Amino acid sequence: MPKIQDKFKLILLILLLITAIFFRFWQIRDYVVFLGDEGRDMIIMRNIFVNKNLPFLGPTASVGGFYLGPIYYWMAAPFLYLFNFDPAGPSYFVAIIGVATVLLLYIFLKEAVGFWPGVVASFLYATAPLIVRYSRSSWNPNPLPFFALLVMYSLFKALKKDTKYFVLAGASLGITVQLHYLAVILAPLSFLIIIVNAKLKEIFKAAILSLLGFIATFFPFLFFEIRHNFPNFRTILEFITRGSTVGYKSNNIIWSIFDIGNILLEELSTFQETAYTKIFFLALVALGIWGFLKFKKEKKLIFSISLVWFLGGLVLLRLYAGQIFDYYFGTIFPAPFLLIGLIVFLFWKNIFLRFGISVISIFLIVFFIDHGFYKTPPNKLIDQTSRITDFVNEKSDNRPYNFALISESNSDHAYRYFLETKDNSPKQLEEIVTEQLLIVCESKKCEPLGYPLWEVAAFGRAEIAEEWELKEYGIKVFRLVHWPGAPSPAGKPAIKEG
Repeated sequence: MPKIQDKFKLILLILLLITAIFFRFWQIRDYVVFLGDEGRDMIIMRNIFVNKNLPFLGPTASVGGFYLGPIYYWMAAPFLYLFNFDPAGPSYFVAIIGVATVLLLYIFLKEAVGFWPGVVASFLYATAPLIVRYSRSSWNPNPLPFFALLVMYSLFKALKKDTKYFVLAGASLGITVQLHYLAVILAPLSFLIIIVNAKLKEIFKAAILSLLGFIATFFPFLFFEIRHNFPNFRTILEFITRGSTVGYKSNNIIWSIFDIGNILLEELSTFQETAYTKIFFLALVALGIWGFLKFKKEKKLIFSISLVWFLGGLVLLRLYAGQIFDYYFGTIFPAPFLLIGLIVFLFWKNIFLRFGISVISIFLIVFFIDHGFYKTPPNKLIDQTSRITDFVNEKSDNRPYNFALISESNSDHAYRYFLETKDNSPKQLEEIVTEQLLIVCESKKCEPLGYPLWEVAAFGRAEIAEEWELKEYGIKVFRLVHWPGAPSPAGKPAIKEG
């Protein structure tokens, strides 16, 4: 009988791994989002190998006007190189990290409370639509759940008296804050977990070891800041202290936690505006607190980590005064699943409750699978962008040209990523104004003459020489030449003011 159980468990683990891999790798290239922001990142990562330019700054934050650390570029760039500079390369890196997150969640729970809590929670995490969506494309916040989970797992190991794991916890924290600025909330949460579970004389050692780990991974960004008089640190401080009228404000902290917790569960489950997520949130918190009060030592430790991470993370996110997007929850994505695993542990010994848990879990997994990404057709943006740039390059007639994009919500970096690989790549206007300007127009209304974009205006007064419509992509391509009735700026660099 034990051998049969072991074989069944092995089959479940293999199925878990296959599920995680399928949802993160299947047709990944065809579904990859490849727009201006992604193109900008690819250009920077390609330059690491082509121009030997190692960045010490990462992507810009979505708000605030400051830069993140370079760690995402450093981790993802080798995959761009391995895939021969195909823009899908870094997405495979993110997918690998996504699978690793599923496995780490299983390992964490199995080590703390057993096989079944680990496998149930990990199956739910492996198939949750929101989690899957952010585990399949290249974007700096997307690896965040793995490293946030690694922080918590390392604290669990360290507080079980294996203190070297404090170094790993700090190193993981140093990575998270370079992936997204809101990951800074993990620092006070980690400190609170240490205070709750460590003796007073152990706290100092934990802080020193964690700090050493943090500095090890955060040093590249810190090095840049020291050399340049802390420009990003000062911008971040100004952003935090200037205040905002946007965001959620409430004096009722309990209602605030309940509200944002329900939002998180709605986003994770795709159950929108129902009582199910509200009831589930209350049950999750109540049973988590019960487990914390019920157990001692190691079991108490895992419950305290889960509750502080989940509830504390919700409190700190709610204190943020800006609009909260779903990916802002990346720092706590695994937290509710960790709590789910602990609740499975609480009731698994009761055969009737075990049956109920199994039925609910299977229903949720089937529901998640039914709402998977593959229900929508792939965008094939990489191929589309590549083909459009081939068309633009062809229409340049192998003569020097400038390039511009007219779009309501996109920048030209994705096109430039491919155009810069051509033998006849576009000239920067700051370098030289050529005799022709090729424009890709993604907008519904395409009127390039007089369009208020610097890349168009700096070309000078112009007229449309040719126009093509690519109906399969819903775009137009224009070739502009200088208007003969005005002095031509061709042959000189354009001056960009401001």
